[in-house]
Amino acid sequence: MRFLVNSVVLLFLFSATAIYISGCSTAEQTTGRLAYSQGDYEKAEKEFEKETVQNPSNDEAWFYLVMSRLQLNKIDLAANAMKEFKKVDKGNYKEDIVKMWEAKFDQGYKTFEKAKSSASDTTISFKLYKEAIDYFKAALLLIPDSAFVQKNIDVINNKIATIKVKPLIDKGADYIQSGQYEEAIGLFKQAESAGLDKESMAYDVINYNMGLAFLKWGESIREANKETNPDDLSYKEKYKEALPYLEALTNSKDKSMELSSYELLVQVYGNLNMTEKALDAIKKRDELKQKNENK
Repeated sequence: MRFLVNSVVLLFLFSATAIYISGCSTAEQTTGRLAYSQGDYEKAEKEFEKETVQNPSNDEAWFYLVMSRLQLNKIDLAANAMKEFKKVDKGNYKEDIVKMWEAKFDQGYKTFEKAKSSASDTTISFKLYKEAIDYFKAALLLIPDSAFVQKNIDVINNKIATIKVKPLIDKGADYIQSGQYEEAIGLFKQAESAGLDKESMAYDVINYNMGLAFLKWGESIREANKETNPDDLSYKEKYKEALPYLEALTNSKDKSMELSSYELLVQVYGNLNMTEKALDAIKKRDELKQKNENK
């Protein structure tokens, strides 16, 4: 009898919900809700995408589009949807956001612990660290004020860099010291394509070393031709190749790295006869030095 009563109640609730849905929701929104509840996040994403196009002010559609994409690990696309959701958010999903944040943080923490316990197998640990970052990024997207989540991401990025990148950079630095610039650049390019998180500070280290290698290579060509072929300007090509790597560092979050980039850019711009840029780099370098001295 108890089962029967519960079944009747459930049937009533389902009927009431169906009436509500049919009266207030589009077919896309209804299908999207159902797909999401069944764990079919790809279908849910497609349906909620359609709904947001035809009804851009639908906060529920934007919310579940964010959630569907997070479940599919489409962090960048989820971030785009989150921007739109915030424009129409009426405050109806605060608890759901917190619950999803807790779930993603928990997944990130557990995956991080698994990665640490798999340290003996760098292939497995690297894969798990990257998964952990994605979970933490999802949590940070939901609640951006979670500063400690960002710290977790930074810690993992450092671990990934240690596993995949540091050996390449160290060997590349040795090649620079011995004048094997082409070999050094080859290693730095390997480091660049090692699958690092795009926010990792290791990219700054790679860019610096890449720029330095090209600069030193240009210097060596110029010195070699100084006496025998002073009109050979081929060394300038190496300086030009150094530019994009060093200029990228002028936006570094690390002020010491930013300062180092300007110190090298002064040399590069000067050798390329880019006088105005060289003077500007000198000004920026001196300003950064002054700030460091006043700390």
